[in-house]
Amino acid sequence: MTNSEAGSAQAAREQPQSKSMPKISVIIPLHTCSARFLKDFAHFRSLEYPDFEILIVADEPTLSEAANPRYPELKRLEKSGLVTLLSTGKQLTGPAEKRDIGIQKAAGDICAFIDDDAYPRPDWLRSAVGFFDDPRVAAVGGPGVTPPEDNLFEQASGAVFASPLGSGHTLHRFVQRRPREVDDFPAFNLLVRSEVLSEVNGFSSTYYGGEDTKLCLEIVKLGKKILYRPEVVVFHHRRPLFRPHVKQIANVGVHRGYFAKTYPETSRRLFYFLPSLVVLALFFGVILSFFSKLIAALLLIGLGSYFAVAFVSIMPASRLSVALLGAVGIMASHIVYGCAFIRGLTLKHMDR
Repeated sequence: MTNSEAGSAQAAREQPQSKSMPKISVIIPLHTCSARFLKDFAHFRSLEYPDFEILIVADEPTLSEAANPRYPELKRLEKSGLVTLLSTGKQLTGPAEKRDIGIQKAAGDICAFIDDDAYPRPDWLRSAVGFFDDPRVAAVGGPGVTPPEDNLFEQASGAVFASPLGSGHTLHRFVQRRPREVDDFPAFNLLVRSEVLSEVNGFSSTYYGGEDTKLCLEIVKLGKKILYRPEVVVFHHRRPLFRPHVKQIANVGVHRGYFAKTYPETSRRLFYFLPSLVVLALFFGVILSFFSKLIAALLLIGLGSYFAVAFVSIMPASRLSVALLGAVGIMASHIVYGCAFIRGLTLKHMDR
């Protein structure tokens, strides 16, 4: 048994049995009604929980029979009684705005947020609900694990996130780690009391990436707790290496750089600045290498060591091809994130 599995088993033994089974509203902000989304949705039918509803919130074109060829399949889900389709009434809205529409229509005591490129483990809701018996707990989150069916380049992307070098102190967001209290957690797997969401006015932002940072900070300011529990698992598809992956990383970096100024309580931390320091070191190293063979040699040795450490951080849990791609992915992620973070620091306003 691995350390992660052992920790998960221990967490399961510590899981409280809920005194009640409150109604839960699962809210999915749908960007594109892809074939994979419809396939993944089958997993929601297997949820082991007696009282829940599913609200799918989509932009108007997605819910248009003329514009969306998969519209009939969405309507069949609604007719089954398991799903309620909600329209934003707009051409394009971000996930925060979609989630807020879902919150307004939710009938549950708890809102469970999950992305449209993720699906839950059958015990997802049951594993989380017991922690809400503690009135101090406002929210519970868990890891978004890379699905085993993802292709090579998606697995390599997942390996970047699942590596200690790739994710650092946020590793618990992508693999099962020890339970803890957190002050910032992504909404790809986050359950929040409806009354708390009402108190903080939901996500109330147009951020497209990082909207959950604002929400979590508002919850913490209320004096409430956000728990991370490794047994509250969803499977989260990755964007394949390289272009889609680094595009996502760039978006994260820009937002975190902007948040370092706007929400310093949870975003102005040394960890978030480290990739930018790597970028600056590489920048000056490349320039100085033109004037010094010694610096050029040290730069090459440093890059080789960087790749080796990245490879070793992935290899124990992955096959060779995934580790090789993932090692390059870690280096690319650090560089792209570092540049984007610096850009975020310079922004006066963050547009969607």
